[in-house]
Amino acid sequence: MSASESPLNNISPSPIMQMATGFWVSKTLMTAVELGVFTKISAYEKDNDSKSLTLGEFQNIIGIEERRPAEAFTTALVSLGLLKLNKNNNGEKTFANSEVSSMFLDKSKSTYIGDVVTMFDERLYKRWDKLSQALKTNKPIGEKQGEDIESIFDKAKSNQEIEQLQKFTRAMYGVSLGPAMALAKNVDFSKHKKMMDIGGGSGVYAIQVVAKSANNMSAVVLDSKPVCHVANGYIQQYNLQDKVQTMTFDFFKDQLPNDCDVAFLSHVLHIFDRDKNITLLKKIYDSLPNENGIIIISEWLLNDEKTGPIPSALMGLTMIVENSGGRGYSYSEILQMLTEVGFKNIERRPLIEPAEIVIGYKK
Repeated sequence: MSASESPLNNISPSPIMQMATGFWVSKTLMTAVELGVFTKISAYEKDNDSKSLTLGEFQNIIGIEERRPAEAFTTALVSLGLLKLNKNNNGEKTFANSEVSSMFLDKSKSTYIGDVVTMFDERLYKRWDKLSQALKTNKPIGEKQGEDIESIFDKAKSNQEIEQLQKFTRAMYGVSLGPAMALAKNVDFSKHKKMMDIGGGSGVYAIQVVAKSANNMSAVVLDSKPVCHVANGYIQQYNLQDKVQTMTFDFFKDQLPNDCDVAFLSHVLHIFDRDKNITLLKKIYDSLPNENGIIIISEWLLNDEKTGPIPSALMGLTMIVENSGGRGYSYSEILQMLTEVGFKNIERRPLIEPAEIVIGYKK
């Protein structure tokens, strides 16, 4: 084959190399969060009334012993847009948090989402390392035999299991803050009185909907006792104790409240198989009033051909390493389940990518 006929003339291995080295990016971010880089920079700037710090100052506050790794680390963080590079009056390089890291990775701010980065690092990073094992055996990867994300929610009893569950809940707050703010803007709740946030975790959706509601709307977050403890903390931060309550709830054993006209589920359906979801959705349908009763489901939906989108497809693999029955669902699959239990006039709306919502009406 001549050089002009080489297939390399028309196709590049770059996409494969980008995939293969993807962990370089994620582990750099995870390490920066683990070391508290962005929080420490923010505190140092406040304490020293400065807008940036030198490499030596960065090296000291992070606890890096030698200049070489400090220089490599700052170079990587600047290249990823997590630090900004400046120069002081002496022409020396200085570093400051970028806008995105200042907003979302400074632990002193209410918008902090570093907990989810830590969860990805401590939990998912290790499980994904054994993806081939999970694929071959169709069993989740866990510290204990038979442990998966569903069992953690249902059976957390020891102090370690409760701590793990609460850490997971705080991590999900970070993932859900943006979509929760969008939900409060994108759905008209003015005709509704009360929302039950089923498996609501931190309560972030209930909090945002009630906080942004023009009427006197209230909400209840339904989850396990350790999770409700975390949710109560966030509810108190927003001073919404009189409008947002929590209630201990088991998905398949306990009855739902009968005074709610909105049922909301975020990242719940993908935890369970179809049969369990039908059972849960039927229970929700029966609990809602005929007049004005609606269900809102937020998920990272697959397309109907199941060729993507990429985040939704990879979430499906996360379910393989995380639990025994969960998987990604397409809109048509959720539509079929909702129709089967009785919901009507089902519609799909965007939220914040990759999250979307599906709305079903009881009447």
